[in-house]
Amino acid sequence: MRALPSLAFVCTLMIAGHAEGLSYGVAALPNGSTALVAEGRIHRNEPERLLSFVQRAAAANAVPSTLIISSPGGELVGALALGETLRQLGVRTVVGSIASDGYGQATLSAGRCHSACVFVLMGGAARSLVPGSLVGVHSPQPVMVVGGRAYLPDSETTRQMIQQTAPVLRLYARQMGVSPSLVDVANGVPHTAVRNLSSSELTRYSLVTQARHPRAITAHKVHRRQRSR
Repeated sequence: MRALPSLAFVCTLMIAGHAEGLSYGVAALPNGSTALVAEGRIHRNEPERLLSFVQRAAAANAVPSTLIISSPGGELVGALALGETLRQLGVRTVVGSIASDGYGQATLSAGRCHSACVFVLMGGAARSLVPGSLVGVHSPQPVMVVGGRAYLPDSETTRQMIQQTAPVLRLYARQMGVSPSLVDVANGVPHTAVRNLSSSELTRYSLVTQARHPRAITAHKVHRRQRSR
């Protein structure tokens, strides 16, 4: 399952240079297991950063089998690679975030998964949302890299590059058990806007596979990793 080599150019779902990398943490769940927590923008080297964090977390505890994520998007190449890595690890994905209640205890709260994050969500062996969470799509914003500098192509070149990318994204979605039609829906939305999917659409496109999700976080402290700069 390797769709990434077909991407002959860097394609992001955000303006180039905005992706700093997800911050990772570990939280204890009510059933005694642990979950990875990821927040922020998606960087191209995300799989390496995730695996490095997991190795350190596994030194003290079992490798978490759930990833709770909230992200506005980032680099598409990194999102696809991260999604593939999660599937290989058999990790479940949950759209949500960590919040603190009135007693200072960490709890699950709604999150958002927009743009490139949707392809990370697809990688989950099972996929769900914390109530109130948003999942939104739009078309990619291609970036051409020439001489080490990034340029946004003109509208016609952008259209052609999106057309070239679409088969790769459809194949990725199909491999992840998600309807390839979702890629067409996303490509119908300008990259300057976001279309949040309804609950019925999430089910129709098989983006959500289960309604259940961790309902609470019992850990008083969530350990995080600093974003890479």
